[in-house]
Amino acid sequence: MSNRILFSLVIILFFIKTISIYFTNFNMFGDEAQYWLWSKNFELGYFSKPPLLSWVIGIYSAVFGDSFFSLKLIPVFAYFLIGLSVYSLSKNIGLEKYEALSCSLFFLLMPAVSFSSFIISTDIFLLLFWTLSLNQLLKITHKPKIKNFVFLGIYIGLAFISKYAAIYFLVCLLVYILIDKKFRNLFFENYLNFLLSFMFILIILTPNIIWNLNNEWVTLQHTSDNANLKNIKIDLLRGLEFLGIQILMLGPFIFLGSLIKIKNLEFNRNKKVLLVFSLPIFFIVFFEAVIVRANANWAAPALISFFVFLYVSSKKEGIYMNLNLFFNFIFCIIFFLLIATNHPSKIFERIIGLNNFAEYVYSEGSKNDITRYVVSDRLLFSNLNYELRERGVNFYMPYKENSKITNHFMISSPLNKLISENFILIGSPEDIIYLENTYKLKIKEMPKHSFTKNKLEMYEVEFD
Repeated sequence: MSNRILFSLVIILFFIKTISIYFTNFNMFGDEAQYWLWSKNFELGYFSKPPLLSWVIGIYSAVFGDSFFSLKLIPVFAYFLIGLSVYSLSKNIGLEKYEALSCSLFFLLMPAVSFSSFIISTDIFLLLFWTLSLNQLLKITHKPKIKNFVFLGIYIGLAFISKYAAIYFLVCLLVYILIDKKFRNLFFENYLNFLLSFMFILIILTPNIIWNLNNEWVTLQHTSDNANLKNIKIDLLRGLEFLGIQILMLGPFIFLGSLIKIKNLEFNRNKKVLLVFSLPIFFIVFFEAVIVRANANWAAPALISFFVFLYVSSKKEGIYMNLNLFFNFIFCIIFFLLIATNHPSKIFERIIGLNNFAEYVYSEGSKNDITRYVVSDRLLFSNLNYELRERGVNFYMPYKENSKITNHFMISSPLNKLISENFILIGSPEDIIYLENTYKLKIKEMPKHSFTKNKLEMYEVEFD
C-alpha cells in the first residue's frame, strides 16, 4: 500500500467513528458522566483520579458544549494524536516513513483502540503522554540535550496527572538502567539532567499532592481499596484470562506472526527499549490478576510499546500482517456499526435507557415541585446529573459523618443536615435507616422502575 492509501484509510477510520457517534442513541458510561461532572468544579484532584482529564473536558465543553456527540469526539481526536505519537516513535526506532505510517495505522485499528475510541477515560491522555515520554527518552539516547530532559520531565509529569499508572514509566526506566550498560553509563554521565527531569515531574505533580494532603489522602485510600490485597486468592486461570484479553486487544494475527519468528528475531537496542517499556508492566498486572484481580486496561501503557515491537518483528510476515489488518478493520467496522444502530448488546447494557430513566425521575419530582434528589450510587448520580443538566435540579450524596469516603461526591455534594426541603431518594434500605435515624422524615416508596429494580429503589421523602 502507498502512503496515500494508508492516509486515506486513517481518514476513513476517523469518519466511521464520527458518524457512528452522531447517529447513536446510547448514553454516557457512568465514569464518563463522572469525569464530566468533576469538570464543572476546577479541582487539583478528584478522589480516585488525578485532574487532567476533567480539566480538558471542562475547557473543551466550555468551547464546544456538553452534547453527547461533542464530548464523545474527545477520545476520537485523542487517539489520532496518539497515532501521530506512535508514528514519531516508529521513526525514532529506525522505521522508514512508509513503515512508520503503516505502524500508526495498524495501531489505530487495534481492537483495544477501536473500543477505547468510544470511551472518555483517563487512559487516553496517559497513553498520549506515555508515548511522548518514550519518544523523548529515545531522543535522549541519541542526543542528551538539556531541552530533551526538560520535555521528558514535562511529559512524564503530564502522564502522572492523567493517571497514576504513569508510575510504571519510572519502574520501566529503572529496569532499563539496570539491564542496559550503555544507557546506565548515559544515565550517570547525565544524572544532573535526569534530576532536572524529575524536578519538572514534581513541579507538575505537587498541586495534586497538596490536594490529597488536604483531603486525608483519599486517593491512596481508594488505590488501596481497589488493590483489594486483604482478599488475596491465587487463581492462575484469572491471570491467563488477562493475558488472553491482551492478545485479543492487540490483534491475534500480529502476535502470531511475531511468535513464529521469535527464534530468528534480532534483539537490537531499539527492540530492547520497546520490551523494557512493556514486559515489566504485563508481568506486574498479570501478578495482580493472579492474586486478586486486574482490569484489561490496567496494562494499557504496555500495549503501545509491545505493539510497535510486534509490528517491527512481524512486518516481513506479509500474510499475518494482512490478516491482522483485515481482522482489526472488520472488528472496528462491526463495533461502530453496533454503536450507530444502537444494538442492545450486553457490552452496552449499562448505557441503554439512562435518558428515559432520567426523564422518569424528573417527572416524578415535578409532580410535587421537588428539585432535590439524593442518589447513593456514584455512577447513577453522575449520569442523572448529566441527563438533567439543564433542568435546574440538584443532587446530593448520602454521607454518614465520620464514615469512610468512597467517592468524590461525598466531598463535593454531601447531604447536608440543614437541608429541610422534600426530596426524592434513589437508594437502598440502608440509606432509609440512616436518614430515618438522622432526620425527622416521612418516607414512602414509589412505583418500581425497571432501571432501578433489584438495585436501588425510589422513595419520596418529606420533612415533618
